[in-house]
Order: sequence, then structure tokens, then C-alpha cells
Amino acid sequence: NRGIAKSKIKEYITATLDWTEAIKIDPKYADAYLNRGLARIIDGKKDKGCEDLSKAGELGSIKAYDLIKQYCN
Repeated sequence: NRGIAKSKIKEYITATLDWTEAIKIDPKYADAYLNRGLARIIDGKKDKGCEDLSKAGELGSIKAYDLIKQYCN
């Protein structure tokens, strides 16, 4: 939740750190990969962001594939 709050106030770097911690706790947390991916893309780290979106898709996030089409082509 803290990562979402930080993202809303455009603190993408610290939001990314929060989602990274969430992933360490639960490596199968698809939404954490999805949100970290979006934050990375917005922060200008498209390659890493697209990797995260891809991982979110592998973990079952349907929304990830729409975002990959939008941001990663």
C-alpha cells in the first residue's frame, strides 16, 4: 500500500523500493511486479519496467499484457 501511495504523489523511486521489498517477502506477488514495472517505466527505466510487467504476466496478471502492449513495443 505504501508503494501505491508514493506513486500517487510521484515518488517513483521510493515506490519502486517498497515494491521491491514486497517482492522479497512474496516473490509471487504479481501486483507488486506490475506496479514496480509501471513506476520504472514512468521513471525512464523502460527495459526494467517491461521485465517486471512480463513477470507479472507470468504470475497471472491479465492486466500486465495490456500494459506490455501499451508501453513495451
